[in-house]
Amino acid sequence: MDIGLSAWRQLPQCGPAPEERCKHACCVFKGYMYLFGGRRQNGLKDFWRYSVVQNKWEKLDQAEGTAPEELEEPSLVAHEGVLYVFGGMMDSAYTQGKTPLWMYDIGASRWTHWHKLSSTDTEKQAPINRREHSAVVFEAKMYIYGGYVDIKGPSQEFWSFTFELEEWRPVLSSSAEISPGPRYSHSAIVYRTGMYLFGGLVGLMEQSDFWRWDFDSNTWSRIKARCGPQQLVGHSAVVYQDSMLIFGGGRNHKSADNSLWKFQLTTRSWA
Repeated sequence: MDIGLSAWRQLPQCGPAPEERCKHACCVFKGYMYLFGGRRQNGLKDFWRYSVVQNKWEKLDQAEGTAPEELEEPSLVAHEGVLYVFGGMMDSAYTQGKTPLWMYDIGASRWTHWHKLSSTDTEKQAPINRREHSAVVFEAKMYIYGGYVDIKGPSQEFWSFTFELEEWRPVLSSSAEISPGPRYSHSAIVYRTGMYLFGGLVGLMEQSDFWRWDFDSNTWSRIKARCGPQQLVGHSAVVYQDSMLIFGGGRNHKSADNSLWKFQLTTRSWA
């Protein structure tokens, strides 16, 4: 999409490219968009990157190390030359004991699967597998919120992962009574010192509520703004300049929409 012209433009593709899919993960780092996994008829575990300048896809299938298995609805973020893939495993007896975090070193073309140093180290906490959660980066940490945990259902767990130490820690709010609560299929972005979270599912109820997490004070606050989207699940969101752009999703998982919404973060109003 050309944001300056507010117009969509389909890019012609030549050469190898990912097959059609849904429930995949994407992120951008230094002129490339990286794509992992998703679902077509079955789960996928292929890994691609797209050059914005060259308009060309490249399959990254020669990496060393332990790559992720087939993943559906994982998260993917980038920080200082490393990609972090979390969640999305299809639960089974095999996956129960695994922490679903993989790290891909772009320069070295190498995968590493994160694991606890010792199974008896009680201080080494880590989140269990989930999907349809949100993942953002603030300063030197990745923050994971919510998601759907098989058997248990929607989660309201809030975790941070310190990149340098490769350690997980639960994020505690100084005001536990106010929070978005257990939810999944929502969106989240970071702007300045806040994480903005919109919509999703709480139980079986679609949501249109809007929240901000303050990284300085460790508190949640609810944003009240008129004329915004109705209930949305399964949508996506990015930051562009001083705005949060929300695309797609639907009132539920069975009704998709192609609407594009813009929330001005400086004035806290929908445009």
